[in-house]
Amino acid sequence: MRIAPAMLALCASVFVSIFVLPASPVAAFGGDRCTDWTSRSEPPPTIRVYRVNEGFVETVDFKDYVIRVVSREWNVEQTALRRAGALAAKQYAWYHVLHYRGGSHDGKCFDVRDSTADQLYAAKPLEQIPARVKEAVNDTWTWHLLRDDKFIMTGYRRGKDRACAEDAGYKLFATSGRKCAKNGWSTERLLRVYYTANLVK
Repeated sequence: MRIAPAMLALCASVFVSIFVLPASPVAAFGGDRCTDWTSRSEPPPTIRVYRVNEGFVETVDFKDYVIRVVSREWNVEQTALRRAGALAAKQYAWYHVLHYRGGSHDGKCFDVRDSTADQLYAAKPLEQIPARVKEAVNDTWTWHLLRDDKFIMTGYRRGKDRACAEDAGYKLFATSGRKCAKNGWSTERLLRVYYTANLVK
């Protein structure tokens, strides 16, 4: 019994639709990255940000992204702590560029969200951001942290009312870190102690 070509085409179409999955939004980068970047010594040029409330994914200049995050998260009075926060915000985002978590929205992949799920970010004009924030980012731009030669995720929190470095070890806590900064701790010491890591400049 012969099968008409049209019927063969229909059967092939059904077979493909059942067994072939849609392409991954990161297929161009081998399926394991969203932003195509692998360097641990140079920050990426861009980052893909899921604007949660707005409902879209945006590709943002990486340094502009970090400046805006530091403006929201680490615009504190103490210079040493502000600079430590600038590195923490940068390396947190950089880490998630290197370690894609599979996030996507509307078929587009993203590295980070602009909410408290990751870091607070808003597309505020850069000219409206305080100079001290930009200086903190620029001063620490070439720095990164390694623990056991591994590029670490630099988490941070507000933290509870504790003594200087009492909660140090794996995260930077703003509340106790502020006390350390007031006691004269340098940015370098804050980062090394709070993350139990080696600082590479």
